[in-house]
Amino acid sequence: MKANRSLWRAALCLAICGIAAVASAANKHDISPWAIQVEPVQAEEGQLPADFSVAIYEDVLTQLVKSSRFQRVYRSGDRDAKAIPNLLVLHMVLLNFEQGNQTERAVTTVKGATKVQVRLKIAPRDGAALLEKDVQGTVRLFGENLKATDALAKRIAKTLRESPLSPPGSTKTAGQ
Repeated sequence: MKANRSLWRAALCLAICGIAAVASAANKHDISPWAIQVEPVQAEEGQLPADFSVAIYEDVLTQLVKSSRFQRVYRSGDRDAKAIPNLLVLHMVLLNFEQGNQTERAVTTVKGATKVQVRLKIAPRDGAALLEKDVQGTVRLFGENLKATDALAKRIAKTLRESPLSPPGSTKTAGQ
């Protein structure tokens, strides 16, 4: 009887270890060999209020760290990033900004939406773009106008999480 219990315990232990090994391998597979440096949003003077520009930048940094897609996320100008060989740079160019009205959204639910649209460009420091895509964040119903920046950052993180990025040293770009 004790031999059966020992056999079951050993089998259970092997099964748990196997599941843990598969989960660990899956997690390692999800993280790309790239690190990423985020540059501030590029916009013409007066096109994007400063609070929105800062909020977009900070929200994107936060969402990229949460996504666990990259080995490390660096801020623009971080000196440590210069030593990283597998570094991608995220550039964002403002395409459209419509500042809505929170009161109008609450009253009508049709008017007053805040929209922020940017063009993403992901490229190694010295190479061609691996990904270029337009992404938009919107707050349509309830919430502050700055909530659009959070929606934009979540979409950017999702886009990067779902995009195949070529391994370092490869000349193939995403979508080819």
